[in-house]
This record gives sequence, structure tokens and C-alpha cells, in this order.
Amino acid sequence: MGWNEPDKEKDPWKGKNQPPDLDEALKRFQEKLKKVLTGKGSGTDDPEQSDKGNSSGFFLSMLVFAVVAVLWALSGIFIVDPAEQAAILRFGKYVETVGPGPHWIPRLIDSKVVVNVDRVSDYSYSAQMLTKDENLVSVSLAVQYRIGDLSAYLFNVADAEESLQQATSSALRQVVGTTTLNEIITEGREAWGINVQDSLVKILEKYKTGIIIVNVSPQPARAPENVQDAFDDAIKAQEDEKRFKEQAFAYQARVVPIAEGNAQRIIEEAQAYAQQVALRATGEVAEFLALLPEYLLTPEVTSKRMYLDTMQQVLSKSSTIIVDGRAGNMLYLPLDKMMGSLPATQAKPEEQTPATDTGSTSDMDNRVSTRDVVRPTYRVGRN
Repeated sequence: MGWNEPDKEKDPWKGKNQPPDLDEALKRFQEKLKKVLTGKGSGTDDPEQSDKGNSSGFFLSMLVFAVVAVLWALSGIFIVDPAEQAAILRFGKYVETVGPGPHWIPRLIDSKVVVNVDRVSDYSYSAQMLTKDENLVSVSLAVQYRIGDLSAYLFNVADAEESLQQATSSALRQVVGTTTLNEIITEGREAWGINVQDSLVKILEKYKTGIIIVNVSPQPARAPENVQDAFDDAIKAQEDEKRFKEQAFAYQARVVPIAEGNAQRIIEEAQAYAQQVALRATGEVAEFLALLPEYLLTPEVTSKRMYLDTMQQVLSKSSTIIVDGRAGNMLYLPLDKMMGSLPATQAKPEEQTPATDTGSTSDMDNRVSTRDVVRPTYRVGRN
């Protein structure tokens, strides 16, 4: 058998069939797939076989279509986290913003952009600027922000972060240009930080960037190098002033309540003493009124009894020794020892030492107890 004969599928050396051509096999597979999808039969003339082939091809095509539709529908399901929002785009045009939870969009028609809107981002900005008094100062601040309106953040400006930085620079220069160097470096740092935040919020509202400013923290500003030492001394002096004021307030808070308490105690003691004297006078008046009927019945006896009581009360507190001259015996009376043995409560009023602490309750009670009221006694029939 020659090489150019028609039967070329056999190996002239081994007598086996050669492998089929790859292009030919791919072509046959495409023809079979086309027949199945179009519903054509296998080429037989039998009508029943042709109908079976058409029905099986239609069923297979519907099954493939259903699988593709299910996969397409499943691919459009997505879940938004609680801290996120999703912007829905239809053919690239914004449609709506959806919140947390499961959502569905038709693939190839709609698309989504999911962004975390609760996350607080920050950035720092620093620059050298001129103050109101034409001094050069280096200022810096930290800005914290988050996304408030997702659609405005994505589509109102080309770059929201860049717009925020430009707005921060504008607000900072506006505030620093109306503030003196001393206020920026020392006591006015919190004030100009609040002014920068207010101005920045107003600018972003005009730009409609969808960004919400959470906080603006101004950093310590630095003065020019040639006057840095003088400003450091001024800052230390102001800190010392605040410390001295706080110490004075602390001393005031400690001393004033004690003084007020002492004043209140003295007032209450005076009121108690006044009440005690008034009650004692009331009691004495009641005593006189009780003795009045007896005196009217027997004036002489009542007067003598009152006289004896008064003398007993007076002589019991006196250091005077009375000796009856009619007695013939000489009596030795050691007056010095008798005076020394007298109790403190029986000493003469002029020998008692007044108390130095007028605010003591015990001293006040002693003074009240020693102020005994002696009623004048008149005997009937005597001048």
C-alpha cells in the first residue's frame, strides 16, 4: 500500500488508526450543540424520532435558560452592614441610597457602591500664616469627620477629601488672620479652634460635600524663633497665675464655711441666752405672783421669810466672817486659809477671771449661771 492511497487512517508501520483531528472534533461538537438548541432531529426520516428530538432539545434549552436566570438573580443579592450604606446606580446614574440589610439589584442593569458611613476619619493640616498683628506663626490642627450624605459625597464633588482640605485651609487662614499672635499661642487656642470648626462647617454646607465635621482639635502653635523664649516665659506666667487663683479658691472654700459655722453658732448661743433670761424672768414673775396672796394675808411673816431667804442666799456666797461681839471668848479665824478653801463658784465676782473665748458654749453657760438675780427685799415697818 502506497503513501498516496486514499486510506490514510492506518499506520503503515503498526497497522493502528491515527488520532482524529482536533479541529474536526470541535466542528462536530458545535454542530451537535446547534442541533440540540435549535430542536432539529438527528437527520432521520422517522417523524416520531424527530418529535422526540425536538422535545428533548426544547427541554434542555429551557433548563439551561432557567439555570442562567437563577444564577443571574442570585448574583444580584447583597447585604449591607449596620455601619454601611449603599448607593444604587442604574446604567451609571444614581437612583437611591439603601441602608443596612439584604437587598437585590438586577445585574448588568444596576450596580452598587457600598461605603462605611459611621467610620470617623481624620487628617492633619499645618501651615505658616500671618496673624492680625502681622506676625508669622506656624499653626496645625487635626480634623475628624465622617460621611453624612452618601450621594452628595460620591457625586456632588470630584474628590470630597480634597475639597475638605481646601475648605480647612480657607477657614484656618480666615480665623488666624483675625486673631493676634498672643491669643493663638496662649489663652485663645480653644477659642480659635471653635471658630475654625464653625467656619469649616459653613463652607462644607455651601459645597454640599456630604461630610460632617465631628471635631477640630487645634495643636499648639509656635511663635517665630527669635521670640520663642519670651513667649515660653509668658505661657509659664499665665500658668502660674491660674495655679495661684486655684489655690486661693481652695483656701476660700476651706475657710469661709468654718467662719460661717462659727457665726451661726454665736447667733444660736445668743438666742439661747436671751431665751434663758426671758424664761427666768417669767419664772420670777410667776413666783412673785404666787407669793402675792400670802403677802396680802400676812405681810409681816411673808416679808420676814423673804428677808431670811435672801440673806441666806447672799451670805452663802460671801467670804465675810461675822463674829458676835457679845460673846466673851476670843475666836481665832484663819481668814487666809478660809479664803483659799472656798470653791471657785463662791469667789467674789471681781476675783473671777473673764473668759477669753466668747464663742465657747461652756463659758456662756458659766456666765449665765453666775448672774443670779437678787430681788430687793422690803420689810414692813422699816425704813
